[in-house]
Amino acid sequence: MNGGATPADASPLTASRISRGAAWAALGAALRYAIAGITTLILAHLLTPREVGLVAITLVAGELVSYIAITGFHDAIIQRDRLLDDAYLNAAFWSATLAAGVLALLVLALAGPVATLFEQPPLAPLLSAMALAGLLRAIGTVPRALLAQRLDFRTLALARAAGMALGGCAAVLAALLGAGAWSWIVHAGVVNGVGTLVAWRAAGWRPAPHAPQVVRAHLPGLWSFAASVSSFAVLAWIISHADDQLIGYRLGPRALGFYAMAYSIMAWPVRDVLGGIAVVLYPVLARCQADRPRLQRAYLESTRLMTIFAFPVLAQIIVSGPAIVPWLLDDRWAPIALAMQILAFNGLREALVMLNGPLFRAVGAPHLHTLFGACSAACYVVAFVVGLDFGIEGVAFFFTLTGLVLLPLSLWLVVRTLYVSMRRWLAAVLPAPLAASVMAIVSFALRHVARGAVGNLAAVLLSIALGLVVYIAVIVALAPGTVRMAEREIRGLGLHWRQGG
Repeated sequence: MNGGATPADASPLTASRISRGAAWAALGAALRYAIAGITTLILAHLLTPREVGLVAITLVAGELVSYIAITGFHDAIIQRDRLLDDAYLNAAFWSATLAAGVLALLVLALAGPVATLFEQPPLAPLLSAMALAGLLRAIGTVPRALLAQRLDFRTLALARAAGMALGGCAAVLAALLGAGAWSWIVHAGVVNGVGTLVAWRAAGWRPAPHAPQVVRAHLPGLWSFAASVSSFAVLAWIISHADDQLIGYRLGPRALGFYAMAYSIMAWPVRDVLGGIAVVLYPVLARCQADRPRLQRAYLESTRLMTIFAFPVLAQIIVSGPAIVPWLLDDRWAPIALAMQILAFNGLREALVMLNGPLFRAVGAPHLHTLFGACSAACYVVAFVVGLDFGIEGVAFFFTLTGLVLLPLSLWLVVRTLYVSMRRWLAAVLPAPLAASVMAIVSFALRHVARGAVGNLAAVLLSIALGLVVYIAVIVALAPGTVRMAEREIRGLGLHWRQGG
């Protein structure tokens, strides 16, 4: 593939091909969710809240290099439905590598001053190492984008799951050997390294020499799209990490450790699982950009499926989380209970808007997301500052409240972009919150009734199990077509797996 052109995948976008890719993305996300959860639970017993807090501060460096620097170039390749010639891919590869390298050097230069600012000397080497771990992911930008553009999510899902498993084992081993916060650095390095190696091997593309003027010819369009996408990525990055950095600076690493653990519990079903599924849906939506009715159906049905998965998990975190935390973690982590419940309400909102960014990018209008992100970032930073006076629970509360206030604006942008009515959007998403509400009431009532007979923990587990049964029954009644479709795709994925496809 080094000599001429790499055509954009022009094979028919059939329903089975879309569903197969979505099923693989869902399976990969579920595997990552399970592996990440197990790894986090084990490390929660081996690390102190202060060590977890130090890691939370370093994540800002890893995402800056591995996500902010490269996401625009990655999405530009997927969104492009014309010829992907090798000069274009070379331009994307060297652009992404250069951007990530520059930001990695910036982190290395600022690591010492940041550690001084936080009065935490161990931060400097941790920040530097996390930036280098992020660089491992950045150099795999083009091959990952090519696999996504081809809807080859089987390779991406299995590679990421393998990386998470190996990274989890390496992190636990490092923690057992006394590495402390460095255990998470090891985890990031292994996950990113394995994912990049597999992507390069599977994509079948390598950078090749081209005349500089040929490569430069692609830079204006590439950088224009990438800059628009990355602008929102920067704003989202600020929103995602401003709370961590402010808590770490004002309240200290221990309080940040509690907040980070509470946040990660909410993020597992939303950002880890749904974020993984959104990855596959972006190229699907991009393929449908010229067919408005098909785009509408794809977005609304996918949003319904996402909420059907996320809402029962988040509702159970709200209802049963405080009783489960001491059992899953230990009594050291009991202070996270209220913040975790508040953040789970924010997770419900995030599940509703998870596909907004992919939608705007797919139709070539990332500027809409950027404008919304600019408004959101200003509001969230103010909310975090106000919330600090009330501890981590205050930050969680004002974070959630601000998101709910901004939700109508976000939805208005979506319905305007899709040209659908708000009534049709509500019809797509209502089954999940209605069923989750019924489930929560049943679980809460049963737990209090059964507590005296079987003990607290047994009552909680029994209430969760019965609540999920009730949830499934209500969903089947409210959205039978969606349930049948999901069942078909699960069976199809099993057949596809057995056939080795």
